[in-house]
Amino acid sequence: MFRKQGLRTILLGASISVLAAQASAAFAQEGAAAPSEEEESRQDVVVITVDRREQSLQDYAGTAATISGEDLKLLGLQDFNDLDGKIAGLSVSNNQGNIEVYIRGVGSSNNTELGDPAAATHLNGVYVPRPSGFGAAFFDIQRVEVNIGPQGTLRGRNATAGSVDIIPWKPGIGATDGMIEGSIGNYDEWRLEGVANIAVTENSAFRIAGFAMQHDSYLENVTPRSSELGLTVPTSEAEGVGVAEAADDFGFRASYLIEPLDDLTVTLTYDQIQQKGSGYTGVNFANPLGNGVRPEDIDNPREVIGRAFTPREDTEHWGFKGHVEYDGDGINAEYIGSIRDLVYDYEFVTPAGPYYDGVFDTLGPLDIDNFSRVRFITDSESTVHEARLFSEEDARLMWSAGAFYFTEAQRTFLGTTGDRNPFFTGVEFNQTTDTESFSVYGDATFNVTDKFRVTGGVRHTEDSKDRFGVNARYQFIIGGGNFSCCFGTGHGTEGFQFAGLDRTIFNPDADGSGTLSDREVLAFFFNGVRSFGARDGLDDIYGNGIVTGDALPADHPQCQGFAFTGECFNTFVPALDGRISFAVLGGNAIALQNGSLDNDFVDWRLRTEYDLTENNLVYGLVSTGNKSGGFNDNIPGTEGFGLASPSGSAPAAFDTDTLAPVYDPETLTLFEIGSKNSFEIGGMPAVLNASAFYYDYNDLQLFTLLSTAQVLQFEGIELTPDQLAQLGGQVVGFNFNASDAEIFGAQLEGELDLPNQWSLKGTLLLMPTAKVTNSVLVQDARFQADVDPVNSVNRSIEGNRLPRTPEIQLNGSVSKVVDTDFGSFDGIVSFGYRSSQHLTIFNGVDYANRTNPALRLDDEVDGYWTFDAGAGFSPEKGNWRLEVYAANLTDVTEPQGLIITQFDNTRFFNRPRTFGARVRVNF
Repeated sequence: MFRKQGLRTILLGASISVLAAQASAAFAQEGAAAPSEEEESRQDVVVITVDRREQSLQDYAGTAATISGEDLKLLGLQDFNDLDGKIAGLSVSNNQGNIEVYIRGVGSSNNTELGDPAAATHLNGVYVPRPSGFGAAFFDIQRVEVNIGPQGTLRGRNATAGSVDIIPWKPGIGATDGMIEGSIGNYDEWRLEGVANIAVTENSAFRIAGFAMQHDSYLENVTPRSSELGLTVPTSEAEGVGVAEAADDFGFRASYLIEPLDDLTVTLTYDQIQQKGSGYTGVNFANPLGNGVRPEDIDNPREVIGRAFTPREDTEHWGFKGHVEYDGDGINAEYIGSIRDLVYDYEFVTPAGPYYDGVFDTLGPLDIDNFSRVRFITDSESTVHEARLFSEEDARLMWSAGAFYFTEAQRTFLGTTGDRNPFFTGVEFNQTTDTESFSVYGDATFNVTDKFRVTGGVRHTEDSKDRFGVNARYQFIIGGGNFSCCFGTGHGTEGFQFAGLDRTIFNPDADGSGTLSDREVLAFFFNGVRSFGARDGLDDIYGNGIVTGDALPADHPQCQGFAFTGECFNTFVPALDGRISFAVLGGNAIALQNGSLDNDFVDWRLRTEYDLTENNLVYGLVSTGNKSGGFNDNIPGTEGFGLASPSGSAPAAFDTDTLAPVYDPETLTLFEIGSKNSFEIGGMPAVLNASAFYYDYNDLQLFTLLSTAQVLQFEGIELTPDQLAQLGGQVVGFNFNASDAEIFGAQLEGELDLPNQWSLKGTLLLMPTAKVTNSVLVQDARFQADVDPVNSVNRSIEGNRLPRTPEIQLNGSVSKVVDTDFGSFDGIVSFGYRSSQHLTIFNGVDYANRTNPALRLDDEVDGYWTFDAGAGFSPEKGNWRLEVYAANLTDVTEPQGLIITQFDNTRFFNRPRTFGARVRVNF
């Protein structure tokens, strides 16, 4: 506690000292000489809008970064995920199609319908709650802006970590031109992009841009042919079983801009994105780790054991935006209205693991012929309305005041099948969730003198969220001859389809008795299946209801879908006769969902800044951010334990008194001091910026996968053996306020223009402290209570390092331009380094064996370098350009994200080395 208070006091004191020094110097310092024309243009090259107004990055009193669309393309960076590690402090990963963004260790891995991002993502200035499909949005991009730190008084929703804004090019009035570009690359990649800007009238213009791209998978299925494995179902790449990370993307964007009056601008924009590749399953390393094989001993972790079928992604993401700007006499007005619609549909079977020597000796036929499939569906419709008034940018008092209104209506589905599993048949989560957020804000900067400015802002937010639906965990108990037990049947095999969002039964208690009969459970289960697979057995076995042990042998169903020959097969069963002697229900847990939430909070910021000269700025700021609290799933079997989440808006049919644990908002306070400086070294323009920061991070929300028994234990509820047996092993996503945290660091940025058109840029981020404080005991979600109760207990994470917080991160680039009589050559080499980091809050600690931890728990990524390069040629006379690129030159393969559960160590890797060439023709 002393350490935390001490750091906070130091930075707060430093901020106050800066304020005092600025106040006294503001009236005493002589004016500095005006910068030369070369220096002025040099400083104004990078323009940002993170403060809701255009200004030079060097004039912004805070930490921000930007990457131009030209640099993105030249370096071969294709999508949102490629921004990982390219900006100091920014971490991006793709978790089965869900984009997770962390900024300086602040983020969220809760990708469920109940989760909200900590880093607010924007497309063209519009907040986007679910950025799935954004991989296909990187075309005709002007720049990407990243604002670091809370943005509570400026933009977005729940922007505790910061904001990312993808900014496309606007229509250009008075210009009719365009371009078409084609590229090819490794992995059989091809890409087409086209842009046309048309001057419709003298005061309006239309711009349309589109692209299409395909490439093969970055993973390789190395499973042998089915004939070599003694199977009759396809298994190999040659037989049509592909793996994840193939792309088939399409997108277009159309904008119309009109200025009907000199002081009025209206812009209408429509965009549509499609992704129909094979998505991102990740690679589960549980097999090699469980067999003593370390990841670094695997030659190529992208070679995987594929199975069942090629993953299928179908993402449709479109949006419409209206933007009205009025430039009044001293008071300006702006309105942004937007509607976005996302349908993300992904179905897959995870690979059995990476290939290594001897892997097939550890796998049996059922590991390859395994159709335990997963399907995600997210249907999100969101609207944004924002209206604000603001002053002129050159006014002595620059102010902004407005209101922000956001709604989101979601339908979500998650379904799994347990193919031939003796004790688990699958889960289903089927929900409807409505979210509403309203906030009002005001922010003002007062020029005390020509050199000294003070900024203050405040924002009040009210959030509400309501959900109803159903969660289910299925277990069917099937026995063979002589009442031997237990084995599983085929479920999810070829041809299987979930009903998904077309389910019609949500409350299985059809007669309203308060208890579920076997008939009601079976009716609910069958309602969730559109069609059973060719080798499925549950439809035949339970087609006539439950088969009890006293049934006549003639009424015993035949074995269906158990083995490769159609005969009953399972090593758990000692004696089989081709008949099923009993088929009953196990620990099926069906829980109605009816949570609701209302909370409100206030964010604020205070900033002071002083111009030592026209090229030297010092500043100090304090700002806060909040991320809304929420509620968890209702837990089956907890009737009478007391309501934790009243269901005021849920339908009466879903009234239930089961427990739905709640959690509070997480809050972050940033203290930062810094200096921005532009100058010359031997006549060469240079930039040197420095800042120090401290994050006071409270009520950190942690998202884990826990069994329902673990959740109840965490809530302090004692379970009887009967209650524990009733709950079974259902695993749910669980959010809770785990701890506080503190982050302390410094950032140094430099840029130097050298003779002969050389340019150097670099950013060094140091975060020596990023640790958990004031932690509660946390259930170790890496173990499952019904599988390993000894290790799935409460553990201390006090002092652990926050995930995705390397102590050292270095980013930089070297670029060069060569002008000749026949044209101009330009090139850039970008590099990045991140020291070792952990990807989970447990830091890989094996509490049962600290000196020799289980390999499955390993979550550390060693430090590594990355390099990207690009070069281009533009002729002196001509309307074309040629570019070549190579991203990830050294072919580094490191995880960007990681999931560790009882049976998983699933890693989501960065893009491998990609290279190619493109030709662009302007017209």
